[in-house]
Amino acid sequence: MRRYLRLSPQLKLPEDSRVLRGLALAAQAIGTLAMAYATGLWWLAPVGIGLAALAHRRAYRVRQAPPRWSAITILILLHVALCGMVNAIAAGLPYPQAQFAVFAMALVSFEIYSRLNLYSAMGFGMINLYVAATLSRDTLFAGFLLLYLGVLLAFLWRADSEDGAKQNRYVLRPAPAAPPSATQPRAGGRMGGVAWVGRVLAVAVVTVPLIFMLTPRFAGRPLFMPVSITAPVDFKPRQDVINPAVPLVQITGARTNLDEARDPQTSDYYYGFADSLDLSYRGGLSDTLMMYVSSTAWSYWRGYAFDRYDGRAWSLSDTQLILGDSTSRARFFLREARGETFIQSFYIMQDMPNILWTGGQPLEIFYPAQEIGLDTSGGIRIGAALEAGTIYSVISERVDVPAETLRTVTAMDVPADMQKYLQLPDTITERTRRLAEDLTRAAPTPYDQVMAIKDYLRTSIPYDFYPPPQAQNTDAVDQFLFVDRRGVCEHYVSAMIVMLRHLGIASRFAVGYGSGDYNAMTGFYEVRASDAHAWVEVYFPGYGWLPFDPTPGWEALPQTGEVRQWLLSQFGLDYPDISLGAVARAGFGLLRVAFQPLLLLALLAVALWLARWLWRRARRWQFQRPRRYHRDGVRRAIFREYRRILRARGLAPEAARTVQETAAAAPELREIAPLIEEAAYRPAPPAPTLLAALRAWRKRRSKL
Repeated sequence: MRRYLRLSPQLKLPEDSRVLRGLALAAQAIGTLAMAYATGLWWLAPVGIGLAALAHRRAYRVRQAPPRWSAITILILLHVALCGMVNAIAAGLPYPQAQFAVFAMALVSFEIYSRLNLYSAMGFGMINLYVAATLSRDTLFAGFLLLYLGVLLAFLWRADSEDGAKQNRYVLRPAPAAPPSATQPRAGGRMGGVAWVGRVLAVAVVTVPLIFMLTPRFAGRPLFMPVSITAPVDFKPRQDVINPAVPLVQITGARTNLDEARDPQTSDYYYGFADSLDLSYRGGLSDTLMMYVSSTAWSYWRGYAFDRYDGRAWSLSDTQLILGDSTSRARFFLREARGETFIQSFYIMQDMPNILWTGGQPLEIFYPAQEIGLDTSGGIRIGAALEAGTIYSVISERVDVPAETLRTVTAMDVPADMQKYLQLPDTITERTRRLAEDLTRAAPTPYDQVMAIKDYLRTSIPYDFYPPPQAQNTDAVDQFLFVDRRGVCEHYVSAMIVMLRHLGIASRFAVGYGSGDYNAMTGFYEVRASDAHAWVEVYFPGYGWLPFDPTPGWEALPQTGEVRQWLLSQFGLDYPDISLGAVARAGFGLLRVAFQPLLLLALLAVALWLARWLWRRARRWQFQRPRRYHRDGVRRAIFREYRRILRARGLAPEAARTVQETAAAAPELREIAPLIEEAAYRPAPPAPTLLAALRAWRKRRSKL
């Protein structure tokens, strides 16, 4: 069997086909373009493709007699490129691994001489495509994947066409002869290509979905946190909010700016991202993509919070910032973790306010700045607007306290320095206070009181982007609860906070973004302008600030979701959490690291076995119905019958023994020897009558 598994010597011969070389270069170009698109380093495309094209041209010219020094030179250049990648990582340059992959592919292309080398070139294109897949953030990457698959099928088809019909590996092989001339047709080439197409498609249908599912997407803490590779922002963190929507004029019941002159109904910028939030503001938000978020757990993306309400607007009573210096390059520590943590990386697509959005309770910030500021509400401020193209990362503690735990809190004692979260203006009406008392009369604990008010607002008042204008000399919450009976998220949040504060429960007005739409193809949350949102944060002694959302259609309890340790966590598979001694924990730690790759290999082996089984079943079905396929199927069926006849007589099929030599050892085979020779040597496809005659002879002989 070992002799049949050896590579064909023809694969190692110099490859003369320009078409195959062009297809291999096209595959490499697709991988390079995908890399440039995923990283945004568009200069990689002309440089990488140009260098690869030059390499292919040079390799084609010297393919018959490659210089000995070439391989050594390429090896030295690869080491230089590797050293450059290490230096680029240390210097913080963008995507050094991706750049190394492109240059390594181009350098190795100088050594592509044989057919086997061309297959390797196709593999290098696939490697670059894989690296790009791990960096891609939208479904457009599927276009590159389809292009590569098309080039791969064309390569296999052409390779089969140029080689002619595949000769049976068990039956006799003709003596070596001069290769066919350019004018001489090759036997069965085109339909052999069709067979290759069907074979590859059959395997792809089974394996491609599994490969995509099992593509490693690092869900834990990466070695290098994603962060913008730019000059550090040296502006001092600002107390005021810098909103790119300015100039923006807010008036009662309306809003205007240059972008909205054409469409006054929507905007790309949420009016709540400012120093104050006016509840008289009306209007919707567009579906403009604002940012991608890669996160190992579901969350709202919080900005900051307001604490002071005057009857018509919210503001932050204390704008003092606590400045934080970077303890290392672009890294800021806020506090130590006390619970489970998760990672988020934010890819900003539009200019945004000078706020760093975070999920959960932030612990560490990775952002290219000299300083950041922490406001009194826990919001993170920077010194300039968050520009499109910025990338930063956050390590946060998961916020998830069960309802049963919160029901054990019976006293909502508020420290003296947090009395501002109980502030209420004189505009609060008596009927608002009475409603709060009526809704919570049967609630036994503060948590149940919070839930009662939240559930009432979510189920009793419909959402409306365009409620009636705010009346003069009225309280916004009173008008929302008893007059308009409809409104937007800011009205629901304001009403809930006012009623909670009346009951002595500290609460505040948080603004940020909802989680956005999760794209299972890319693994990113796609956050749009219309995902800008407001919600309530309630203070529970011993547990801190916890989020609640009274707005219909949004998450009622927007605490952090389960942390995904790896890709298949979403299907209920995760690493076991075993509590043992130090030595045992170390051993299980090693197993934990190896568990995912081993499982991936096992699943890949199962997928390959399944693909092989399906392919063999398909071939068996094909040979049972030879008339429905090209006559090359008849040729293979004849060889199949011949091997069956040999096995029945105890003769092992050997490639080195001709049919006549086999017939000399078994004289009864002389009758069918001409049939086998015609199928083996005749360039034209054999007729189905040959197969019928061979089967009839076998059946006749079996009865003797």
